[in-house]
Amino acid sequence: MRKHLIIFALFAAALTARGVNKTLNDLPYYDADSPRRGDAAYIAERCRLDLYYPEHRQGFSTVVVFHGGGLIRGGKNLYPALLERGFAVAAVNYRLSGPQAKCPDYLYDAAAAVAWVMKHIHEYGGDPKMVFVAGHSAGGYLTAMVALDPRYLGEFGFKPSQLAGAFASSGQMTTHDQVLREYRRQGKKTPPVVIDEYAPLSYIDKDAPPLIFSVGDDATEVPGRVGENKMLHSLLVAKGHPNCQFFQYPGFTHGLAWHPAMQKLWMWIQAAERSARRRAEHRAKKAEKQRAAKPQPQENAR
Repeated sequence: MRKHLIIFALFAAALTARGVNKTLNDLPYYDADSPRRGDAAYIAERCRLDLYYPEHRQGFSTVVVFHGGGLIRGGKNLYPALLERGFAVAAVNYRLSGPQAKCPDYLYDAAAAVAWVMKHIHEYGGDPKMVFVAGHSAGGYLTAMVALDPRYLGEFGFKPSQLAGAFASSGQMTTHDQVLREYRRQGKKTPPVVIDEYAPLSYIDKDAPPLIFSVGDDATEVPGRVGENKMLHSLLVAKGHPNCQFFQYPGFTHGLAWHPAMQKLWMWIQAAERSARRRAEHRAKKAEKQRAAKPQPQENAR
């Protein structure tokens, strides 16, 4: 992990040196007027993001990335493949489950980070209508919850439908195992699998943003992970969700499944950008036709 982080940091530094990207580190994503819950000192410590964005491009897409680590470990992940293609990346830290935080603290953190980007990315040249959310493993779980349960973004004045898309790689779609451990520490009798308010599977909404679920090989994924992602995808499609996809990568373990998924992610964003441009061009042409067809005021005869 340390080796990968060093490689990512060197890659980002090289891009910045060439003027491709500007880097802002440790930005607090709870604004002064944002609602917050829990340990204020821990919020100040963990609730920060690094923003990488193209300095000389306007209207770029932004990917908010949540790291994995079972909700108990991990730190900000940077994915150079996204930067190479001209997207901005907001790499997020969130509070970890433990003595200083518990469910749903980290869910509100995830939503606060996404809301901050949606609210502020225009200040850096980005398009607030082209904000995507992505994550692997625990990050995939947070991605799915933010995209499907409207309570969290709603706390910060946004709706999941305002997202351009959400990409959950190998995320748990039942209630996360760490949440279940928290239940047990509180003395609650808890079965091995739970689908309650903290499970993405509890929210089957055809009006959710565009979604992609991806997983690794049946033999090497976390037990049950393939089935629960397939189930959520199937239920959303049956509900009438117009843009929900599922991909599986044979031969890839849970930890490595993010790598082929990354290519799918950037291709998906590029396709969304093309569609957005076509819609904008269509609107502009329609407006021009309407202006041309509108009778022009005549000058008063002298």
